[in-house]
Amino acid sequence: MDTMIKRIAQVMAVAVVISGGAAAQGLPDGEGKDTFEAVCGACHGADLVIGSQGTKSRWEETVDAMKNRGASASEAEFATVVKYLAKYFGMSVNVNTAAAAELETELELSKAEVEAIVKARTAGKIANFDALSKVQGVNAKALEPLKTRLKY
Repeated sequence: MDTMIKRIAQVMAVAVVISGGAAAQGLPDGEGKDTFEAVCGACHGADLVIGSQGTKSRWEETVDAMKNRGASASEAEFATVVKYLAKYFGMSVNVNTAAAAELETELELSKAEVEAIVKARTAGKIANFDALSKVQGVNAKALEPLKTRLKY
């Protein structure tokens, strides 16, 4: 267990160094932000996650480690924190190469949005967020908070 906590501390320290200017951007708005701030903000700032990425499993391990160190919340609140972190600080997704299922699950897109992206990228590479936001059938406003996870 000590090894896992040390590993998490190392990852968090690296995230702080890497995130430097990102902290000014703040946390993305979305379901779970308030819970994250209330539960996690009791002990540390958001700068520990801003600029960091991880799988849902990694965020579950991190939250479990924090629980073991004394973080206080209900199981539902911890689950909300994990969901928020996995959504907004999940691994990068390349919109040009990701499988349709990955676009749907990782970015929480509808099947219609996924089909629109696949159709657009088949016609030509999607170069950036601006190009993605112009794909008819894609809700760019919903993708805006996920911009840091998107690769092209």
